[in-house]
Amino acid sequence: MNAAELLPRHCNLIFNLQIIMTKGIYVSLFLLATVTSTAFAQKIAVTKGQKLETVTTTKMSMEVMGQSMDNESTATSNIEVKDVTADGYLFTNTIKRMTMKGSTMGQDISFDSDKKEDMDGQIGQALKNQIGNAQEIQVDKKGKVSGIQEGADKKAGAGMAGMMGMSGDIAKGQPYPILIQLPANAVKPGDSWTDSSGSPATIKTITVYTLKSVSADGAMVSFTGTLTKNGNIEQNGMEIQMDMTGTTKGEATYDSSTGLLKTTTSTSEVKGNLGIMGQTAPLTGTITANIVAKKL
Repeated sequence: MNAAELLPRHCNLIFNLQIIMTKGIYVSLFLLATVTSTAFAQKIAVTKGQKLETVTTTKMSMEVMGQSMDNESTATSNIEVKDVTADGYLFTNTIKRMTMKGSTMGQDISFDSDKKEDMDGQIGQALKNQIGNAQEIQVDKKGKVSGIQEGADKKAGAGMAGMMGMSGDIAKGQPYPILIQLPANAVKPGDSWTDSSGSPATIKTITVYTLKSVSADGAMVSFTGTLTKNGNIEQNGMEIQMDMTGTTKGEATYDSSTGLLKTTTSTSEVKGNLGIMGQTAPLTGTITANIVAKKL
């Protein structure tokens, strides 16, 4: 099988990675936009039963093996604090609606999960286990992911965790994007600090944050970051070597009384190689992302 014959498989992988990004739950290979934090409150003050609606809009322009892919997706999700314990917090995330539009190798893509005909199509079949099903996220007191659990009615390995191997170590220890990430010491506007999470075999992120301001509207943080991913993932029964690096920059605002996210925006640049069945596909990409959260 030559590189040209493998192109559709590479494109399918990139499409699945875009699906991952639209969820807006974890740091992914590309969406460092969600890896943001502030230490202003020096605490997370969420309570059981709190609910948020998040709208995540992602624009991605990518080139794989000389072929361009341009897509925009929007995901609307409901997030609820299911429990608060001495060890941390249990959240559930349920995607209520997802839309996509764009082009891949000259072919137009259009999808709206609210349309039955779209759900019956190829994209809908790929996403049917992701929409309307709850995912549980266990988070420690510092706002880092300590475990995830796909809904019982999802097929094993079909969710985001399955796509990225997140059922293993990749998600553990990474910041949970809906919450403030707490540094060891108190900070004031103008102060900066650095967070390092994960490893290159899973995903290594290093992010520098600066507390820009604190007001009635919330605590605003600017951030710059890098990621490294060197290792294998499994996708649709195939083992894929993924060697990638990326950079990101952006801003986020949190509710200073609870530590819950209000808005975040970012721009990320990625480059690297995908290896499948002995073939290598170089890729480069630019991703812009925006998340808006509101209380329910």
